[in-house]
Amino acid sequence: MSKRRKIEERIETNKKRLANAEEYVARNVNVEGLSFLHTVDWNGKSGHPLWMKNVMIPSLQKRQAKNQKALDRIGDKDREKLKHRKRQTRHA
Repeated sequence: MSKRRKIEERIETNKKRLANAEEYVARNVNVEGLSFLHTVDWNGKSGHPLWMKNVMIPSLQKRQAKNQKALDRIGDKDREKLKHRKRQTRHA
């Protein structure tokens, strides 16, 4: 699987998790997660609303920005390679 596809999948899952978290915070209900270390809370469907608002949502947004930046860098590299290739063929 290519790096681009992996990053795009991460971006999609983060979007879903952020949407779930926003909806959950709007309900303002505390649903307790069933997992031992509450790792399922990061899916945005359980956990304390204040924790989601103050910790989870900002960290997911930062992660989303990093993934988007990485995707942009990959696109820039691809364009640069293509541009370089075109230059070489014209002069040869």
